[in-house]
Amino acid sequence: MIIAQISDTHIDLENPIGIARIENLERCVADINGLDPLPDILIHTGDLAHNGTLGKYAEAERVLAALRCPIHIAVGNRDDRAVVGSKFPAGRNIVPNTPFVQYALEAYPVRLIALDTLSETTNMGDFCEVRADSLRRTLAEDATKPTAIFMHHPPFEVTQSKYPWQYDSPEAIALLGRVLDGRNNVVRAFCGHAHRDAAGTVAGVPMSTVPSVAVDLRLGDFPDAAAPVYQIHKFDTRRGFVTETRVAQ
Repeated sequence: MIIAQISDTHIDLENPIGIARIENLERCVADINGLDPLPDILIHTGDLAHNGTLGKYAEAERVLAALRCPIHIAVGNRDDRAVVGSKFPAGRNIVPNTPFVQYALEAYPVRLIALDTLSETTNMGDFCEVRADSLRRTLAEDATKPTAIFMHHPPFEVTQSKYPWQYDSPEAIALLGRVLDGRNNVVRAFCGHAHRDAAGTVAGVPMSTVPSVAVDLRLGDFPDAAAPVYQIHKFDTRRGFVTETRVAQ
């Protein structure tokens, strides 16, 4: 299975840098479309639009419509849950009758679970008992199928960041860790928000962040400072996921 991951596009038509961010996303879409083999899915790990409004999402939709593979989104703190939930495809809703955008995708060799890590009060992450219970139930449905989680906020320490812990409280991270503890079939978690390449673990699960597609917001050093980057994650049963960071040509 091949997953392409992008994040933190921050589409914003009200910002003078907005045109450049659209071009950054267009370059990533074109580069992904040119891959052989084509990824099975593109995952966007949040902040698709910056302080999302309908017009910003419409522009993102226009660019993403050119994709040759399916796209699924984990909501970010700059996103509007309701708009993302209505405009972009999701899988089976695993927290019905709540505002959370949390769902499962079962049609792939690896089960994919999107977590909603939005805080109601800050731009940091949060994880509550409602979301934890839905994750427990979903993981319990099949304890053997390889499973990957995608979410916006990384629940591990990003040591390079000005904000190394990116959740409201350590309790929220500990809660997620308790849900994941002993789940040997959870093989990876993919995150955004940090705008840089970073890695860590929670309850033994390897986790990573992807640099922001928006080059003006990207952190870290890259050979081509003007080019957007994204990641390709290839899975096989022997090695698990192997990640490549690609420069969009």
